[in-house]
Formats: sequence, structure tokens, C-alpha cells
Amino acid sequence: MPMLADIDDPRPSRVRGFLIGAAIAVPVGLVFWWFASSWLPGLILGNAVEYDARLRQEDAYMQGVCANMDLARDESLCECVLAVEYPSLDCRLPFMHWSLVQMVETCSDDAVFKQSLSFCSCVRSLDEQLGAVAPDTKEARQIVQTYASCTELADALFLPALEQL
Repeated sequence: MPMLADIDDPRPSRVRGFLIGAAIAVPVGLVFWWFASSWLPGLILGNAVEYDARLRQEDAYMQGVCANMDLARDESLCECVLAVEYPSLDCRLPFMHWSLVQMVETCSDDAVFKQSLSFCSCVRSLDEQLGAVAPDTKEARQIVQTYASCTELADALFLPALEQL
């Protein structure tokens, strides 16, 4: 509703402000659209492909371990692996616990311990923490899950080849 003051002093045109805003927003929007439509999906899909490849390797490793199972060593892992279709997703915790036990044995050698000092120290620490808590408790599961951070260390050891088991 126009006021008496608007009749004497009309409002300035908003076209100039709109054109300045459009001149700034359109290039910024185009840059964002280019980023979102070309680079971001490639980044997401690239990480998904790497994750999928790692899970497939873990599946093959777990199934290979269970194909040549040593009952005393591999029973807890293989009862899960042989029961599901995708062991790397469904048996993550038993596999990490099994891997932790294998790495404790590997790090018991002094030469290996000196070669991978931070990784073996992390593994030994987790093993000592596991010995202090009751098995199959929430605390034990949390300790086993922290094994993943040990594997990200620079001097981390790989699991032994299936032929060496």
C-alpha cells in the first residue's frame, strides 16, 4: 500500500541490485554445479570401489582360512564365516579378533617387534587389555574394534599368506 511519502519520493528501482546479485550468484552457482556434478560423484564412487575391493579381499581371505581350517585356531572365525554370504560385512568382529590373535603371535618374535615397533606395541597393548576383561562383553568388543586403528599405523604388518597358516 503506497504511503504519502512514497508519492513524493518514489522507491528506487531494484533492477540494479538484482543484476549485481545475479552477476555474482550465477558464476558461483556454476562453479558449485561443476564441482557437485563432476568431481564429487567420482570421489564418492572411487572410495566405494576401494572399500568394495578391500571387502572382497577380506571375504576371500576368510573363506580361504576356513577352507583349510585348523579347528583349535579358527573355530570362532569359521563358524561365522561359513554361516553367512558376505563374511567381511557380517563377521567383522570375529575376523578382527582372529587377526589380533594372529598378530600377537607374529609380534612375539623380537626381530618382528623391532621392525614394527608401534604396530606390535599397539597389538600387545590390546592383547593385555583383552586379558583383563571377560570375553564376550561390551568392553571386549570395544577393545577388539580398536584393532582397526592399529592396522592404520605406518609400520603395520599384513596377515600371513594362506599358505603360511
